[in-house]
Amino acid sequence: MPHIRRVPATARQDWKAQADQIGYGYYRNEDGSEAWRESVRYELDHSALTLIRHTAQTLHQMCLSLVEDIIRQPDGLDTFHIPRSAQDVVRDSWRRQDPFLIGRFDLAWCGGQPRLIEYNADTPATLPESTRMQTLWHQHCGQPHDHAPLEAERLVAYLTTLRQAGRICPTIHIVPYPDNLEDATHALYYSQWAQQAGLTAVVCDLKDLEISTGGELLYQGRIIRTMLRMYPWELMFRDPGAKHLHTCHCTFLNPPWTALLSNKALLPALWKRHPGHPNLLAAGYSPQDVTRNSSAAYVEKPIHARGGENVRMMRDTKTLYAEAGTYNAYPKIYQDFADHRINGVTASIGAWMIGDQFSGLTMRESATPVVSHTSAIVPHIVYKKRKFSYYLEKFLQPSPRTVSSR
Repeated sequence: MPHIRRVPATARQDWKAQADQIGYGYYRNEDGSEAWRESVRYELDHSALTLIRHTAQTLHQMCLSLVEDIIRQPDGLDTFHIPRSAQDVVRDSWRRQDPFLIGRFDLAWCGGQPRLIEYNADTPATLPESTRMQTLWHQHCGQPHDHAPLEAERLVAYLTTLRQAGRICPTIHIVPYPDNLEDATHALYYSQWAQQAGLTAVVCDLKDLEISTGGELLYQGRIIRTMLRMYPWELMFRDPGAKHLHTCHCTFLNPPWTALLSNKALLPALWKRHPGHPNLLAAGYSPQDVTRNSSAAYVEKPIHARGGENVRMMRDTKTLYAEAGTYNAYPKIYQDFADHRINGVTASIGAWMIGDQFSGLTMRESATPVVSHTSAIVPHIVYKKRKFSYYLEKFLQPSPRTVSSR
């Protein structure tokens, strides 16, 4: 059976200095809590990693198949509350087969089975922690064991393939979310990876973009043909400038059709199509869709919420726990509550996809039932099968003092 466990660890004395050196300076949240924590680590065996890889790739293909069906339905995008004015942008993007770049499944570990919490398939975060912070920690603290960081090399190789195939232009404009330190850091990382892929990377602010008389996106007078943006589609579709998405002839990474994947309406749609699937949680548009009895806990989520904002854990219409946020005005979906504690602590597994391939994982934990954007990211190792089995058997072996003499 696949195993994951949480164990105490000793933090590197100089990890903050190393974080600063790699441009990761927001390792503490505004409230003083830790955004990166080394006092614990998660240990996986290879069978757990194999299961997570298979689950992520299976879920991704299920999502793509669902998108195909939604695009074909005349009113399919209405369920996802895509504005009518933007629906053809989404459909055309899918029919052109605009390339998917990167996304992250957030999975609950439920008794050895990964289950989908949501798919961050539009503007996934945690790039520095998932790549260089995890790798630096592993070099100093994780040997001789394996690990599974987000594979920056795979991202570079994929961007190279897209460039060579003419799917993206030689110059890529990278646009972070305005006035956001985390996204500014993501933009720096993406620009470095783009340069390694042979692209010319131009980082620019959203406020500095202009529209030509022909409806094309401009930066400093030059037409933007490829854009990697961190401004989410649900906001872009509702922006006055969205009317130019029809005429701008720009390839976006991630493309407009991923607005369906990052939308929480994906969860009821998947459950309806695959009821009882072992990697899904029951989801619907009312509590009755997901609960078998009044004592069962469930979760309420706005369809466009990010980072756990405005998520409520409920039972029989009573709120057990709630996260604050700015997304409460959006329509809600409901999902079965998954108790995904590992050794008593709520944890989520971030399973990364680059293109259609699993490309690493990120462990995140929370002292509350909801993993949010301020929850700490923690390092991990992957044991080789024989060594993990030895430690597991030793860990599970009862102490001689607890064995009955009878």
